[in-house]
Amino acid sequence: MLNRHPNATQWCSQQLLVPFIFGVLGLFLINSFGLDLKLASWIFALEGGEGWQLRHNPFFEHVLHNGGRHLVTVASVILIISAIASNFVGKLKPYRKSLLMLIISVASTILLVRYGKEVTNVSCPWDVALFGGTKPFMEFPASLNSGLKLGQCYPGGHSSGAFAWVALYYFGLVHKPEWRFKLLLPAVIIGIVFATTQELRGAHFLSHDLTSLWMAWLLATMTYSVMYRPWQASEATESVTIDADVPSLKLTL
Repeated sequence: MLNRHPNATQWCSQQLLVPFIFGVLGLFLINSFGLDLKLASWIFALEGGEGWQLRHNPFFEHVLHNGGRHLVTVASVILIISAIASNFVGKLKPYRKSLLMLIISVASTILLVRYGKEVTNVSCPWDVALFGGTKPFMEFPASLNSGLKLGQCYPGGHSSGAFAWVALYYFGLVHKPEWRFKLLLPAVIIGIVFATTQELRGAHFLSHDLTSLWMAWLLATMTYSVMYRPWQASEATESVTIDADVPSLKLTL
């Protein structure tokens, strides 16, 4: 029986267009229902309503924020060393291409988020007048035309350091598909911890961190698509299936 596999256009539509649409829809709903302000107001009230009490909490600031940043740096250094070593160490050579994929995906996510923070002109909660700051609350993309210098807080930078590693899903998909979700889970969990840390400290709104996760997944999927072109593997599988279904002809002379 002939298996139907998606071509390049179909594959990219499924893996890129669908997450893109859901991401845009999710951010639109957050803005429409004011979920950023509602969540931040609730957290602010829990902390006493007179400043972000956890902003300089030693555990949140030094362990979860600064320590988390160091964790991402160490992981990145290990990744780069592993990629270099894959050119010389026999056991690592089968992973050379996928390690490069990881480097490109992680680096592009972190760099794009950092660039986005510079151009989106969005305030952190602790800078907003509603929460004791001096600046008006204004969400992206309205912030682009505000004429004010609001800040550099969108998307969420700290959480992006962990969410960037969702590319491990595709690393697992290449080498051991049954492990892909096991590799994805730590990146998502640590990213949620980082995001929660910053939201409790007043550094980010919910949409800031969700945007980082959304960008990380799209960039990981694009990097995997460009480097491995999975639809070609599907087409090759289909070709083999067709050949297997066609009986061979023997001519007797």
